[in-house]
Amino acid sequence: MLVGRSIFTSSRILRSQKPRNLLKPTAHLYIYLKIAKAYFCSSVSSKINVNGVDLSYEQEGSQEQVVLCLPGALGTTQSDFGPQLKGLSNEFTVVAFDPRGYGKSIPPVRDFPSDFFVRDALDGSELMRKLGFKKYSLLGWSDGGITAMILAASNPRAIDKMVIWGSNSFVTNEEMETYEKLRDTDTWHPKMKAPLEG
Repeated sequence: MLVGRSIFTSSRILRSQKPRNLLKPTAHLYIYLKIAKAYFCSSVSSKINVNGVDLSYEQEGSQEQVVLCLPGALGTTQSDFGPQLKGLSNEFTVVAFDPRGYGKSIPPVRDFPSDFFVRDALDGSELMRKLGFKKYSLLGWSDGGITAMILAASNPRAIDKMVIWGSNSFVTNEEMETYEKLRDTDTWHPKMKAPLEG
């Protein structure tokens, strides 16, 4: 309410000023409008350094319940969760990030060491810690679902609920062979590589 009262007071001052004195109250009002925008705005699109990498993230809404969205293979905040960021923000604070090497989190170039799901889970957990969220739910799609399971297993006290779909809870030998064939991204279709190229 302090910001609202200040804007009201500033507008009264502005109306009472003679034209030659208009600059000072206008600057005063401008400052209060900037503060009000920052205070009431519930949309953030930014980068933050997490575990030595600048990760791009988006945050929508300012509700008490928080949801972290984890995109799938080659997915980004917008390609996998654009509608959810807007659609859920009236009921939740929704956070989504481009994992390292995807979308706007390039550089670095995406690599796939044997522990990349663990690395993504650690990045997600650290992102939420840096943003000040101690308790949150997870939405995980495809590889993001695997990341969500690892994040929940490694940090169960932070996780309220979890929704995952299109994910594996274990990997068979046959699937490992397929994954090995997919390791070389130069053989992928250009549409599949596009999110990796920023």
